[in-house]
Amino acid sequence: MLVLGRYQLTHPRRLMRLAAILAMSFGISILGITGSFAGNAEPIALEFVTIQAGDSLWNLADQHGAGQDPRDWIAKVVKLNALVTVELRPGQQIALP
Repeated sequence: MLVLGRYQLTHPRRLMRLAAILAMSFGISILGITGSFAGNAEPIALEFVTIQAGDSLWNLADQHGAGQDPRDWIAKVVKLNALVTVELRPGQQIALP
């Protein structure tokens, strides 16, 4: 039994349960706040293209990513389309920012 001033802790599990509930409440509130910020991104217009023979991400960056660093543009395309390789196949359709 723990005695703090006039308060006696007779059931330590109650204190642990209260601490766990407070920690979970805090965690859930933080997740809710950060989740609301994640949805505030500006929508971007996408252009969909069908890959032709001889097309590469570098060629597409030259044609569609004018004024941007081609490496940054290619990184956006890879992430946007969840590409596992940078090799493109004829007939493949991809979204371009």
